[in-house]
Amino acid sequence: MLTRFELPFFGTIASHDLLVGLAIVICVGLGLRWTIVREQLPPGRVLIAIFLMMVIVLAGGRLHFAITKWHFFAADPTKLFRLSSGGLHAPGAIAGLTIGGWFVLRALRLPIGRFVDGLAPTVGIGIALARFGCFLNGCCYGEICDLPWGISLPSDSYTYHAQIEAGVLDRGAPHSHPVHPLPLYFAGVGLLISAILLWRRPHRRYEGELGVILLFLFSASSTILEFWRAEHAYRIYWGPLPQLFWVSLAMTVAAGILGFRLNRSALDESNDHLGDRRDPPPGPAGLNSPEAQK
Repeated sequence: MLTRFELPFFGTIASHDLLVGLAIVICVGLGLRWTIVREQLPPGRVLIAIFLMMVIVLAGGRLHFAITKWHFFAADPTKLFRLSSGGLHAPGAIAGLTIGGWFVLRALRLPIGRFVDGLAPTVGIGIALARFGCFLNGCCYGEICDLPWGISLPSDSYTYHAQIEAGVLDRGAPHSHPVHPLPLYFAGVGLLISAILLWRRPHRRYEGELGVILLFLFSASSTILEFWRAEHAYRIYWGPLPQLFWVSLAMTVAAGILGFRLNRSALDESNDHLGDRRDPPPGPAGLNSPEAQK
């Protein structure tokens, strides 16, 4: 665990903040290149769109965290606007990007499908970097496990104190019990999603397909990985399951339905074009008559 970095000219920076900042820089850089060069979109409007979406992502992730964990901000609501105080929920960020991005692209008159396809492969890379920041920070940890890759965290970590509060760890223990390195699972999934999208791009059936695949894979993987998240006093449940599970599941279903409808529409259009090519164009009058063919 490495919660702080000492950088020349910048001083001490929290590892999570540094990795989130790096994720933003890389996503913006690659997003600009891929949307402008690969999708042939106007640079000026693309730059404005990506900047606005960056703000929407941070706002969506922060708002989701604040709604579900308001106790962190109740004493000092101004902390809500200080990202250095930590706290972003990825599902809220992705949902905000999906909804808010639609309005941004419509306002800027950019083709939604092509823009999304250019930007989508960068999102998995950004997720991986941000989640590695979680790993270095010791947050977003998983349940206790006895697997070979389970990690034990030091006495100044969130995991250590959470296990003491839960009564599963003795006070004065040198480190926590081994836990699932959940942030690394999320990071690995993010990189895998980016790889899948880059592979799929030359074979896409319709504009926007990469964005739909991104939303489905991210949401489905989050739904599954949520079962390995460690219990803690502030975890919110909706019925028998945590709220993050329900949010991710709803996004998975929505992405699945959208993908099914768009894919079917693309197949129908492809079949129509194929039928048009098979039908011979009508010739001059009488050319196709039985008499003319004798």
